[in-house]
Amino acid sequence: MIYKIDNTNSIQKTINNMFDGDILFLKDGIYKEKIIITKSNIKIIGESNDKTIISNSDYFHKIMPDYNECNTFRTYTCFISGENVSIENLTIENTSTPSYKYGQAVALHVHGNNFSCKNCIIKSAQDTLMCGPLPPDLVIRHQGFLQKEFLQTTPSYQEYHNCKISGDVDFIFGCGTVLFNECIIHSIANDPNNPQESHGYIAAPSHNKECEYGFLFYKCKITADKGVNNIFLARPWRDYGKVAFIDCDINSHIIPSGFNKWNNTNRDKTASFFEYSPNIDTTQRVKWSKQLNKTEADKYLDDFKKYSKKLLSK
Repeated sequence: MIYKIDNTNSIQKTINNMFDGDILFLKDGIYKEKIIITKSNIKIIGESNDKTIISNSDYFHKIMPDYNECNTFRTYTCFISGENVSIENLTIENTSTPSYKYGQAVALHVHGNNFSCKNCIIKSAQDTLMCGPLPPDLVIRHQGFLQKEFLQTTPSYQEYHNCKISGDVDFIFGCGTVLFNECIIHSIANDPNNPQESHGYIAAPSHNKECEYGFLFYKCKITADKGVNNIFLARPWRDYGKVAFIDCDINSHIIPSGFNKWNNTNRDKTASFFEYSPNIDTTQRVKWSKQLNKTEADKYLDDFKKYSKKLLSK
């Protein structure tokens, strides 16, 4: 069945009535909602990616109805744990920006396997996109605090095609195996009034040792607000974080060393960070990152696809 609604209707109430194979079409407008999608095999399509907007404004220190702070993992605008869910042609935003004032503010949080996101805009500041599952230690820590859907530990494969994802600090993070294909990955200023003082990290992968492949940015454009010049490509949020940037168009706002080991940790000895950027000078990249040649990059892409198919078959 195809449902068509405008912003005088509730997305959540409509989703609650959907079944396998159903499609929800959203007309242009701002839908001020906080949404949880536990249904599987459904699709949500917006009328236009910049005018169909799902918006919320929760942030880390906000006191919630249970009198606890929101915490990073409850700040989401949209949370998805259902399998085989796809969204297209819309914006998901958390408007609690700038980050120096609000801290963590997730726009989209995905745990479900075989998730697809096409031609979407995902925007916030700190921790914009959570690609689940959670790291195992946080699953243990948040027992009794987060709902069970947030604590699942099964692998998640996700794809983002032709999307624009923006933020400042660790704005793409988590444990998922994720393909970002021809996306715009855009760093914003921590303080819009002082962009030259901004700093940030694009990806903060937190994979466990057993996960073979993590985040893959393929043919993405790595951009930034004017004046923002102090950005790292990634840093490992947990010991075995895994990320690869292959054939990306990387602008000069990226710090020449490229990657950060995360403060005073020894994650430079355990993280798996790869890059193939033949059109820029990568001679100053940190020595613990692996700079690939063309043959190695092609093999990495092939092996990533094989591993992804294995996850989808489970």
